[in-house]
Amino acid sequence: MRIAIDGRTIVSGKTGVGVYAERVVRSLLEIDRSNQYFLFLVEPQTDLQAPNLTSILIEGYNKMVLNRIWENFLMPRFSVRNEIDLFFSPAYALPLLPLAYRKPKGRAKMRYVVTVHDLVGLLFPETFTPKMYMWQKIFVANAAKRADKIITGSYATKDDFLKLHPIDEWKITVIHHSADEDFRPIADDELLGRVRLAYGLPEKIILFVGTVEPRKNITNLAKAFAALPAPIRNDYTLVIAGKAGWFVGSIKAQIAELQLADRIKFLGYVDRRDLPALYNLATVFAYPSIHEGFGFPPLEAMSCGVPVLCSNTSSFPEVVGDAAVMLSPHEVEGMARELERLLSNDALRSDLKARGIARSRQFSARKTAEETLKVFEEAMR
Repeated sequence: MRIAIDGRTIVSGKTGVGVYAERVVRSLLEIDRSNQYFLFLVEPQTDLQAPNLTSILIEGYNKMVLNRIWENFLMPRFSVRNEIDLFFSPAYALPLLPLAYRKPKGRAKMRYVVTVHDLVGLLFPETFTPKMYMWQKIFVANAAKRADKIITGSYATKDDFLKLHPIDEWKITVIHHSADEDFRPIADDELLGRVRLAYGLPEKIILFVGTVEPRKNITNLAKAFAALPAPIRNDYTLVIAGKAGWFVGSIKAQIAELQLADRIKFLGYVDRRDLPALYNLATVFAYPSIHEGFGFPPLEAMSCGVPVLCSNTSSFPEVVGDAAVMLSPHEVEGMARELERLLSNDALRSDLKARGIARSRQFSARKTAEETLKVFEEAMR
């Protein structure tokens, strides 16, 4: 096969979707040397190389209007000229115009595979900007109509998709994601000390990692932290690591009302090279997101041996199994009680650490790549 991949989300400062895209491309190249790959990038990626990979730099085509021009005109034209068999979009977007799906003269029609990560904007529109809500609504509906095969990262997302777009179930394949091998318990005190110093971290921290936006439910986490007994609250700092998303000003304003500026620390975006050490510095990892299509951070935290507290909604049970404390993201008092229980119970934390490491080993990049390649082959048939 000649496989083209949309790598526009593989950029510096990438988060969930971009992390997935980079990881699946890297893993495909590691396991598959028989097919030819063509990767479209908006930034050079010198560490993504293989004998069967051709990278095509399309600088500038990551803006709204230019994105649509590239998807609907330039990419299909390139694909016809280069006899591409299959186009893979790891981030929702397929061409919107029917002309992109025409059968080239004398050749088979190009197949389309797309990963739909979640439908949060459609299920919880109040957590999205109007622009992003419309973007997700249009592209999810287009994926349902145009894709030969659809990948979701969880059965929860598959169920959400089928409720909103009742298509043939065989078109959707669930492929769980994975964490990088860098996410592991770290015993290097010098490395941990450097990261602690670089980010100005105190000795005891409760950690959250993720984009600061409404669905991540950071305000309820902050309220739960504020509700902890004073001796525990004064012994810990709630550390929020992640780039600013939409409505970040409102979120920070609500947290400021708690008057705990000395106990709640925003780090902003943290370089992924520092994330494994950051997880290792945490006593507890808390992730009370309202809804996730997969949710990398709890898996990354478990891989590092950090006890996890997370929501019991959407994909969380699939990811954490019995290796985390789960509860409703809307129960602030319950969240405070569970945080207190975790922070004051060494045996519980030790048990969750062991369970988390064991659970994380069930997810592997190789398995994700093998199952993705199988979907490509099914799409061609």
